Amino acid sequence: MNNNSQKPYTLTILILVSAALFTALGIYAEIRHYGKNTFSIENIPVAVAMQGFHDGLYINDFHFFQKYNTESLLKSDLSVAKCGDIIQAAIEQPDISSQLSVSSRDSAMTLLSSIGSAAAEVVANRTYDFTSAADDYFNDACFIGDSRTVGIRDYAGIEGATFLCKSSLTIYDYDKPKISYDGKTTSVREVLSERQFGKIYIMVGINECGTGTPESFCENYKKVVDDIRNLQPDALIFIQGNLFVTERKSRESSSFTNDNIANRNNAISALADKKNIFYIDINESELCEDNALVPEYTWDQVHIKAQYYEIWKDFLLQHAIIK
Repeated sequence: MNNNSQKPYTLTILILVSAALFTALGIYAEIRHYGKNTFSIENIPVAVAMQGFHDGLYINDFHFFQKYNTESLLKSDLSVAKCGDIIQAAIEQPDISSQLSVSSRDSAMTLLSSIGSAAAEVVANRTYDFTSAADDYFNDACFIGDSRTVGIRDYAGIEGATFLCKSSLTIYDYDKPKISYDGKTTSVREVLSERQFGKIYIMVGINECGTGTPESFCENYKKVVDDIRNLQPDALIFIQGNLFVTERKSRESSSFTNDNIANRNNAISALADKKNIFYIDINESELCEDNALVPEYTWDQVHIKAQYYEIWKDFLLQHAIIK
């Protein structure tokens, strides 16, 4: 797993955490120990915080910060906003609050707002890299797809997940009553409108290879992804690239060629933002070699044999996102 993309955000978070903590200490030291009540944004007393360390002010007062769980704060990489809790807790202490003027309190609250905004921006712009997970990772997952997803459902050994799949399902069937769920015939969209999931896996496209272009396919795919994003605002969306066919099938077919599949995969991969939408290329697994499905793994040049679907499951578990 490559963590290089996380370093700028980690550094930003550490800077914000440090700034917030020292600001809190400075306010605390100025008001409680040095008798000042002129706190303002323009003269945030970071130097006073350092002087407080020199004077040993915080040793006796450590229980105050321990009360607000600063140890937990420092361990959390998404806790910048929680730094505001420390500042707010400090200025709301009765013996501190009573000494603050209205303008000083307003200045402190402005600082809190700035910290919260900065934290929100850091979190919103953060991207995530793949990591590995255990089988229970799929407990809140929903798999949407065609016959290959049917194969995953029947043979991969995934338990706890929901499967909205049907042989020959296409991206154009998203809102059509084509699947069976909870004892009735319904559409993928209807199910997603009624039930929330933590993860959504999508794999359709092989059946669309004979129609349209990679661009038109991607345009319709994007509409579906956007709609799923609206219906499932808290879910991670995983776009799965379509599995290649064998070299023989690709050579003999005019539509189901690996070049056509690759072009469509490249188009939909651009929809991933590595924040909430991720692209997984199953063709990077051992099921494929030299940009083609390994002949020994398939029974019809297109679908893999039942005993090899576990490879697919393991590949997905090696491409998990943990926020």
